[in-house]
Amino acid sequence: MSLIEKKNLNYLTTVEQFFLSLKDSGLHLSANDYHLVGQWEERGIAIERLCRAIEISYEKASKQERSPNPKVSLTRLQDFIEQELQRAAR
Repeated sequence: MSLIEKKNLNYLTTVEQFFLSLKDSGLHLSANDYHLVGQWEERGIAIERLCRAIEISYEKASKQERSPNPKVSLTRLQDFIEQELQRAAR
């Protein structure tokens, strides 16, 4: 049995490709990041809204680290992402 259910593959793949292209590095997400994306999907968060929250959060983290390629993961950005998701829901 696969760890990633077929019905989740499109959501996971879209978020993975978006995030990896945003940070311009990596081949795949970590197991923790996959789990987190699965939780967002279970909560019914629209993929467009999630990707926008990820993008804003990544930009904030990049500015804070003052590095051209900060070492970030979705798990490390989770608090920023959750704040953006809440802001977008208002």
